[in-house]
Amino acid sequence: MLKEKSILVVAYRQNTLQAFVTQLTELGLQEYFSIDGRKVDELDYDNLKKYSLVLISSPIIYKMVKPYLPKDMPYLITKRAINYANIRELLAVPKGTSVYLVSDLKQSTEETIEFLKESGIELNFLPYYSHEEPRKEISIAVTPGEPELVPSHIKHVINIGCRLIDISSLVELYNHFQITSDASMTHLSARFMQSLVDITKELSEEMFRSKLLQQSLESIIQNMDEAVLVYNNDCQIDVYNHIAGEYLEMKETGQAKPSLYDVNKSYRDTILNVAVGQENFVEMNGTTFYIRKKRIIIDAQVHSTLVIFRKAEDYRKIEHDYRFKAKQRNLVARYRFDDMMTASIPMLNMMKIAQKLAKSNSTILILGETGTGKEVLAQAIHNYSPRQYQPFIGVNFAAISESLMESELFGYEPGAFTGANKSGHIGMFEQAHMGSIFLDEIGDASPVIQNRLLRVLQERQIMRVGGDKVIPLDVRVIAATNKDLRQLIEEGKFREDLYYRLNVLPLRILPLRERKEDIPLLIHHFMREFEEQLGRTSFAFSKAAIECCQEYHWPGNVRELRNVVEYAAHISGDVVYKEELPFWTGTFSYFQPDQQMTEALAAIGEDLQNKGFLAETLALLEFLNSENIPSAGRAVMLDYLNQKGYRLTDTQLRYRQGLLHNYELIVIEKGRKGTKIAEKGRRFLEFYEKSKC
Repeated sequence: MLKEKSILVVAYRQNTLQAFVTQLTELGLQEYFSIDGRKVDELDYDNLKKYSLVLISSPIIYKMVKPYLPKDMPYLITKRAINYANIRELLAVPKGTSVYLVSDLKQSTEETIEFLKESGIELNFLPYYSHEEPRKEISIAVTPGEPELVPSHIKHVINIGCRLIDISSLVELYNHFQITSDASMTHLSARFMQSLVDITKELSEEMFRSKLLQQSLESIIQNMDEAVLVYNNDCQIDVYNHIAGEYLEMKETGQAKPSLYDVNKSYRDTILNVAVGQENFVEMNGTTFYIRKKRIIIDAQVHSTLVIFRKAEDYRKIEHDYRFKAKQRNLVARYRFDDMMTASIPMLNMMKIAQKLAKSNSTILILGETGTGKEVLAQAIHNYSPRQYQPFIGVNFAAISESLMESELFGYEPGAFTGANKSGHIGMFEQAHMGSIFLDEIGDASPVIQNRLLRVLQERQIMRVGGDKVIPLDVRVIAATNKDLRQLIEEGKFREDLYYRLNVLPLRILPLRERKEDIPLLIHHFMREFEEQLGRTSFAFSKAAIECCQEYHWPGNVRELRNVVEYAAHISGDVVYKEELPFWTGTFSYFQPDQQMTEALAAIGEDLQNKGFLAETLALLEFLNSENIPSAGRAVMLDYLNQKGYRLTDTQLRYRQGLLHNYELIVIEKGRKGTKIAEKGRRFLEFYEKSKC
């Protein structure tokens, strides 16, 4: 029995039909009308009138069915678009190579070739759509979802997948049925933007190393409806399409690469300050934009940043959807495995296991110390799972009082208790239906809540507070704790049967002290983040500061490291020295960085005085601090010190250079660039100038 509104999808082949129906279903259109599908040779022409609309896959198919359509039958001939997320392998084929384009009909074959050429794929496409004798010299075939039609002698088959319904045809479909849901319109745009994001992530390394791939990607970007911008760590713009150029009012400056500082200040400030890895609605120069920002990582370093944005007015009532999404932030998992930055082999192995476990529906228990990123991992698992388009709900058992926890988790019926909402309340488990629920700090759950959770995990159903109706659930449970649950079981504070219900698929995140190779990588990432956030000049940690960070035990793990970098970003100059780190093991106060540095400089001076080097050190630093001495070689420094009465051999000067370099007072550059004074060296001179007063 069909719904009041229904559509019939008509295609020539089964794979095209299946792709169309799947696409419409994933977009949630089954909520507005029923979707039926038939191949041309399966049509029941006597019963077409029961459908509200016939959706026809191409003009050639329309010619086949036109004589049989009722005169007043509404129909829509779709426009088709390539799924760009599937062309990764195609971009690796050398430019100009002759390849077969294999499809079932002449028209669809020619349309696919035209699409690929317009996308910047510079290959010699030869149409193959019948059973003519294939050319033996052709060894590669490209097909839009029809590999069974490829000549048998061809072993290298690139299946780019069936061409999907273009966004313009989907908008026509929405308009035909007068669908005005803001969430649906934004979902529609976000889905098409996602294919570009996916392929950019896959090609983030090759696009900057291979001219072919870079040119191909730029051609694709120029054909996108969204504005695309890629800028490097120096805010130079590497790639932008013409739409981005129009929005940002970019002007020709004569430079090899334009800069973000060449664009309108309103646009620049918004792009730099927008959050990474999130869907954002922002105001730029008086216009609302839908924008997404992603880091491009090459060789474990942040190489550049990708920004994709589009005017919100392009979608009906998008401002209303903006307010809706703002209220629903707790239902969205923001992080993916790409956001988990690590070079640690054990961590990478753990992430590989986590990706495998993500495909399961079984309960996952994440074990790790505070600040290790347990919620980030939980969100990444959700976004890698088949439930990624469904809600993600996070619950922190340490943050909600016991009196409220039961009603928050399971909801309540109207009038369940004094002060209850008159219409009742949907609990977090119900909100997570079809998606994932993250039970953080599960070790802090009270005995009452543990009893209720055990039943939920056993029965996969709940009962609201004050209710008498059992509500079935389909939800993936991910739990996490920084406590030893076995110890809590021995102490009688945690149910053993609940532990075994939770500990089905365990994962352990290493503390930061066990993956020290990640510390420089994370510091670099956080520095770039706070440079943009604070609008400050670039800065770097000195070698001694990095070593100090690697020697520290990090009780707060990654969260504490981020705090340290944020602290340094506020109080340090171009270089962060170990004495400015809040945890430095000297006798210094966390909140007095100037005093820390002063005492550190005094300690250095005392050591040099004990060695008998202080006077000549000050003379050497004063010489290097001269305005007309950017750097100097040993011969020049020896000559100057001899003139000042300090007669040193070349070996003695080398020793003193090494000592001052270890104290970070000077910088010894490679090759013939010589030695120059460091910022800390200038502060050392200022300290001794003040001590004379």
